Amino acid sequence: MARISRRRVPEDSMEDTLIEQLKNEIRYEFSREGPPEGFPKFPDIPGGRYTDPEFFELEQKHLWPRTWLLAGRQEDLPEVDSYWVWESLRDTPVVLVRDDEMRIRAFRNESPNNAPLVPWHDESHLRTEVEFDAPGKLFRQQHFPRRTLPDGALRCQRRGWAYDTNGHLVAVPFGEQLDAIPYEDRSLTEYRCEVWDGWVFVNQDPDAMPLLEWLGPIARQMAQFQGENLRLFEKDSLVINCNWKVTVEAFQEVYHFKHIHQKDGVTSIDQRGATMGLFPHGHSRMITPVTKRAAAASGMDDPLDWRPGLGMMRSFAVRGPIPEIETVVPMVNCTSTAFSIFPNLITPVGSTGMPFLLCWPIDIDHTLFEWVTFQNDWGDDDDPAIVQMRADRLHQRTVVMEEDTRNMTPMQKSLDSPGLIGIPVSYQERRIWHCAETLDRTIGPERIPEHLRVPQLLEPYLER
Repeated sequence: MARISRRRVPEDSMEDTLIEQLKNEIRYEFSREGPPEGFPKFPDIPGGRYTDPEFFELEQKHLWPRTWLLAGRQEDLPEVDSYWVWESLRDTPVVLVRDDEMRIRAFRNESPNNAPLVPWHDESHLRTEVEFDAPGKLFRQQHFPRRTLPDGALRCQRRGWAYDTNGHLVAVPFGEQLDAIPYEDRSLTEYRCEVWDGWVFVNQDPDAMPLLEWLGPIARQMAQFQGENLRLFEKDSLVINCNWKVTVEAFQEVYHFKHIHQKDGVTSIDQRGATMGLFPHGHSRMITPVTKRAAAASGMDDPLDWRPGLGMMRSFAVRGPIPEIETVVPMVNCTSTAFSIFPNLITPVGSTGMPFLLCWPIDIDHTLFEWVTFQNDWGDDDDPAIVQMRADRLHQRTVVMEEDTRNMTPMQKSLDSPGLIGIPVSYQERRIWHCAETLDRTIGPERIPEHLRVPQLLEPYLER
């Protein structure tokens, strides 16, 4: 039996005043003939930010080690000594483990003897290659084994030194006296690790602000999805031959939708009404209304008729075996709603769950793109309805990924062209500029060559 939580959601998660504000913003977007009066005009984003090795190394040194990054789910560490290895970020292997007090700890998966701390497991058999009509190979994974430390210790796989789940050296092999080793200097490298609604985040910066403070309005507005009750449903992964920012920015605007995601010239959402919310620390929200045709087909009087029980997205949800999350506001079913967490996470949300789209740099022009789906608790994996749902969604989601990623490799080639001066950004693409500003602030503008910087323009337009 699927578990449906009735936990009370904070009153400010998506209050009525915000819903009405969003409707008014959509009305304005439909009516405007240009950017709002006084809104800054963006200069072109320098193309070198996607191709310059110096800028890429600045990101590696000053961005990724100084920001909160998604590393997994807390239910995948169900008991003391449970662990998993997170390797999505280049050159930063991390092992996450439950300590004796059931806290989740994050250590660099590297002993002082320069060896991993847990045995290597070949998990390639868990991933299945999926037919994919776009550059790259798409792999899908639906089963995720849970592992436990063999003897309750993290152990150097080269010399056998043992560490407890607090990261302290506690034993060495072959009768060598522990007192003869300066073990205070041989503790493991530990990273900050905090949990938000079941999602585990890691930050290498010991002085970083707390995760919930950093998330700000994102955490409040996504509380309606009761993330602690969601489960990992499946994971797709694809290596794309482009800079990681090319991939992120493809999901930061919606006016491409009519061109890319259409069938016989018909689309289900109307990009003209899209409204963007910019939050501190580079995060954002995007609400896009459905078309009049889609609204009528799903029982809505018009695209702003967000009554309970209606909506194109809900018609998809109720046909499936996964129960809806009861606290999700009706707006989610009646619009395309998406949140973005800086620097590399985008989530288009729904009333039964959501995918997290994650973009990880492999090198300057290769990105690991992960599409990780979380769903409301569905009960038994072997339920025939769940098995059928996985099969039915296989083609649908693959087509969307093909459409979204097909142009990214050619886009990178265009960025490499010596004739490219910069990338124009419009008012409706202000989420892209917001991320670029935040990236520069995180790196430190003084470290960035002047010809690669972007001016700071959007502070007056942030929601708090």
